[in-house]
Amino acid sequence: MRILTVIPISRGISKDTLTYFTKKEVSTGSIVKIPLRSKSIFGLVIDSKEAQEIKSELKTLSYSIKKIDDIETRSFISQSFIVAAQKIADYNASSVGAVLSSLLPKTILEGSDELPFTPTEKPPGLFHETVLLQSDDEERYATYKSLIREEFAKNRSVFFCLPTTEDLLNARTTLEKGIDKYTYTLYSGLPKKELIRIWKEIISNPHPVLVVTTGSFLALPRNDLGTIILEKESSRAYKMQTRPYIDLRTAAEIIAKEQGIRLVLGDILLRSETIWEEKNGKYSELSPLKFRSLSTATCELVNMKSPINAVKKEFAILSDKMIEMLKKAKENNEQTFLFCGRKGLYPITVCSDCGTVVICKNCSSPVVLYGKKNLTGTSKALFVCHHCGERRDAQELCIHCGGWKLNPLGIGILKVVEEIENLFPGTEVHIMDKDHLSTHKQAVKVRDAFYNTAGSIMVGTEIALTYLNQKIENAGVVSLDSYFSIPDFQINEKIFHIILGLRAIAEKKLLIQTRQENTTIFDHALRGNLMDFYREEIEDRKSIGYPPFATYIKITLEGEKVATRKLMEEATEILKPYEVSIFDAWNPGSKTQFTMHALISVPHGKWVDKELLPKLRSLPPNFSIKIDPATLL
Repeated sequence: MRILTVIPISRGISKDTLTYFTKKEVSTGSIVKIPLRSKSIFGLVIDSKEAQEIKSELKTLSYSIKKIDDIETRSFISQSFIVAAQKIADYNASSVGAVLSSLLPKTILEGSDELPFTPTEKPPGLFHETVLLQSDDEERYATYKSLIREEFAKNRSVFFCLPTTEDLLNARTTLEKGIDKYTYTLYSGLPKKELIRIWKEIISNPHPVLVVTTGSFLALPRNDLGTIILEKESSRAYKMQTRPYIDLRTAAEIIAKEQGIRLVLGDILLRSETIWEEKNGKYSELSPLKFRSLSTATCELVNMKSPINAVKKEFAILSDKMIEMLKKAKENNEQTFLFCGRKGLYPITVCSDCGTVVICKNCSSPVVLYGKKNLTGTSKALFVCHHCGERRDAQELCIHCGGWKLNPLGIGILKVVEEIENLFPGTEVHIMDKDHLSTHKQAVKVRDAFYNTAGSIMVGTEIALTYLNQKIENAGVVSLDSYFSIPDFQINEKIFHIILGLRAIAEKKLLIQTRQENTTIFDHALRGNLMDFYREEIEDRKSIGYPPFATYIKITLEGEKVATRKLMEEATEILKPYEVSIFDAWNPGSKTQFTMHALISVPHGKWVDKELLPKLRSLPPNFSIKIDPATLL
């Protein structure tokens, strides 16, 4: 009889390992089905011993060991990947099983008995390094293609990782030329049989392969893997939105290090944290980082601060310059994309008399107006800064003209579409946002209809930038000021990337409407000045203590208000002597569904903290833990 130590592959189990027995021979690394409570789940065997060898240990167990009868699967997970999964779990204060559940697609687990693993020989000359590639899209992809062919010449495979399905479908078209029979695409939307077929081909192909995929397939077993390329490194889509909240960029780095292979991080502008690490010696350059982005478009900032009609105090949705751009586009059958912030936001407050935006007195970011139901439970209205946290009474006058008509504003997509249809009857207008599109197929259909209609206009949010994969003549930003009010220390980078994306697709004209004309982000982005943006951003973060100068751990709890407060206070006791700041969420909700956060700051380079980690893991499962959260508030 053999005693098996098994990692349960599930997100809802706090224990890292469970013990079972079987009469069958089972090798380490096998995927098996195990009984747990009233159901059956998958598990990864990490140890297998004869019962006689640990007879004395078995006698001391306080529980009975269950039996596994049905074992049909084979070993296909490498030991280095198991070690990496353990380190990823530590980094995220989670369980190994939860990590494996995130990085091993369920379809592959269910079909693992159909996937014979024939280990390929590990090629010589492999070593781990993390290198950076920062340049415009065309130049970056030319470098990727050259790198892939060099790896093939050395009998090494390449794992090309992208954040979304549409990103990888676009990338494959560019990368596969000349090597299409060795190029494979994997993503979660594939039918089960097709996914297993492709996986089987990948692991059985004797020739080096290029796998274009997302981070959820990082467990792919190819011993000849020489390089992981992580493209669009700045994308927030790499952060998982469900437990265990893994950042796939961190996971890829840990896996590459454990497997002793190269990791390439690429983007038009890498994250400030990544560039800072390179400048401090942690990473190196694949080629000199480019800090100037080029564009053929004429780029212009349009000041929307002043009312278009000083008597009626009306505010324009579209400026005269934007209307003129749309008029010329219609006359010349040119296509135009207009970017608009999220629907339903009222993120800025503006003086109706002079157009001045109400800003934070500490950091000059636009403030958000909150009332009784949103923040404090009182009838007093407050202005809140989502950048630095300043709160103040909203009963104030305009600091510029002394006016009292301070009105919250927000421009939604439907308002923009209505304005266009009024100004240019008969023009075909396409909408691309999450309110109007629920599937990838629908988005592709709208995108293709836009490209196939001369003189058409698309109005969309960030989702559109992923799907717009061809150049167009004109682009414009109708509303972007709302982003400055989002409680996110990385929001400047996000805004900068949006504008860089628009510069990349616009061939003739790019207009940006704003009431924040003094914001240097716009100036740097319109000129493609990446270096000055990075310098200002990193200095700003350093002065406040944001990443990369610290690692933040955010703990969130939801529930009935009184009980939530009590449990959060108890959690701070568990986490002592570490300093924990607890506070209500910006939109804490009702008494019955109340949300609180706790925040811990760990000095740069000190996470994983071996004393703090077990304390975090001891918290009840209704506490969610996020390492390096996108927003601290």
